[in-house]
Amino acid sequence: MEVKDILTKELVVFDLEATTKETAIREMAEILDSKGILADKEVYIQAVLDRETHATTGIGNNIAIPHGKSDSVKHSAIVFARTKNLIEWESLDDEPVNMIFLLAISDSDKTDAHLKILAEIATKLMDDDIVVGLKETRDKEEVIRILNEGVVGV
Repeated sequence: MEVKDILTKELVVFDLEATTKETAIREMAEILDSKGILADKEVYIQAVLDRETHATTGIGNNIAIPHGKSDSVKHSAIVFARTKNLIEWESLDDEPVNMIFLLAISDSDKTDAHLKILAEIATKLMDDDIVVGLKETRDKEEVIRILNEGVVGV
């Protein structure tokens, strides 16, 4: 399983209204739920919020990668969102977040599937050109392309 397998343009959001970490997670979970990806939205949200209590998912550079592994996830998916507002996320660099990758990982996927996805995203986000491209684009398909190909520009 790779990012290209579980992120679609229907799961890309610009201008998310959230102003807090929990609200962002809830709004993004609603998108997953509306697409039929979640069997129980509240169980999934609780799994993500529980994970947040263990260690921050704010990786720096205004990016967070919250995730939840739950049997309430029918099939694995990622929601990518840019927020209208900077959100306090207790990030590793103490900076707020405005770009969020919410991972919903099905229990039926291999136990380390979410670790592979996290590693794939984190590796791509080490490339400054990719981060800039994700921060600047207003095109959902461009987000998918940047993450799949790892190259910004045409």
